[in-house]
Amino acid sequence: MNYSKIGTLEAIGIVFIVLCNHLVLNMPQSIISSTGSASILNIAYVFLLALLFILLVIKLFKNFSTYDIIDVSEFLGGKFLKVLISIIILLYFILTSSTLIRNFSEGLKIIYFTNYPIYAILLFFIVSATICNYFGSKTVIRANLLIIPIIFISLLLVFIASFNNIIPQRALPILGYGSYETFIQGISNIFSFNGLFYLFFILPMLDKKENFSKISLISIIIIGAIILICITCLLLAFPFITSFKELSPLYLTIRYTHFGDFFQRPESLFILTWIISMISYISVSLMFSIKIFKKLTNIEHEKYMILPFSAILFIFSLAPKGMAEISFLENTVYKWLTIFITFVLFLFILIFANIKYRRKKSKEAQT
Repeated sequence: MNYSKIGTLEAIGIVFIVLCNHLVLNMPQSIISSTGSASILNIAYVFLLALLFILLVIKLFKNFSTYDIIDVSEFLGGKFLKVLISIIILLYFILTSSTLIRNFSEGLKIIYFTNYPIYAILLFFIVSATICNYFGSKTVIRANLLIIPIIFISLLLVFIASFNNIIPQRALPILGYGSYETFIQGISNIFSFNGLFYLFFILPMLDKKENFSKISLISIIIIGAIILICITCLLLAFPFITSFKELSPLYLTIRYTHFGDFFQRPESLFILTWIISMISYISVSLMFSIKIFKKLTNIEHEKYMILPFSAILFIFSLAPKGMAEISFLENTVYKWLTIFITFVLFLFILIFANIKYRRKKSKEAQT
């Protein structure tokens, strides 16, 4: 795959933008709803599992230092497995991106654009991402890196502003609904580390392949820290958050937080920041989808595929008929797809590919 080479910060930025866009929607609600007052303990527990997972992935990728997961699939099972995994990945990109953009657009429609049709709001995001991709992947990745400090500051301000409302007793009982729900059923909250999905594609993109370990570890620490802080603020400061299903919990946090007399409508500025963040996320997802399709089909000019993929994304984002279907797609379909593909399928591919690699090396040594 003809990737543009990227540095450490740019790679971490890709993972960060995925996390942020899921964070400003319903991910925190899903976690708090499933584990209650034990959400903080659950996220700390899930973080340790995700850390062990990424350490294993780093080790398994050592024999494939110039490969992404599609290359590893081809090594393991030939063209058939390569095609199968590529199709699964493309469908995942399209489904997750379309669901996320539709969810965010529905929130914008409810809050600000009640008189606008949903397709107009969706077109705004998709057209913006399409234009960005026409400038090339370097532009997409560098623009994403420039946007990240703004997003980080906005999140930091939300968390700091909510500290005055924190009541530690809301974390009791510490095991929430029980130990089984916290430590067994709660393992499913590992889906919140969805940004790790992109780590399986960045090795060929890196200008220094040896930085993959550092990028992966920094990414997992950033993801864990931000999710933990977010869940802590929402659970301890705003216990009513989970009763609002249609609106972002972070948006409600801003609405119910006082920023002083000078700053009267802070939510508008934060919404603008998140709109930019969403455009960046859709641009990155579109870029990866097109590059994977190029690798699958060996087309010469990937720019020819930008409009078709944008159209597919638009059609998929229009498919849900209402918030009930959107919530089902995000809280159930997306959640379990992420767990299966990222934490099960990719891991098994890497494990069996390493077994095949060692057997091949052993045979070569004997001859």
